[in-house]
Amino acid sequence: MVTSERYHGTVKAFDLFGGPCTIELPDGREVFFRYSAIRGEGVRKLAKGAAVTFLLEETRRGLCAVCVQEE
Repeated sequence: MVTSERYHGTVKAFDLFGGPCTIELPDGREVFFRYSAIRGEGVRKLAKGAAVTFLLEETRRGLCAVCVQEE
């Protein structure tokens, strides 16, 4: 199930080539996201430290960020 509330966070790690991508929430928790979750056209990149908004989805592995976009 995907939440309808947009959350704010900061990109902690991003790997264009399929490595771990994480967003840090203001309370210190981390959520993972996939490259395909980034909204945009063409090659999508997020710099470490970039402010982003996103939705959360509950998966069998825990919370995952979807519909990620830079603020």
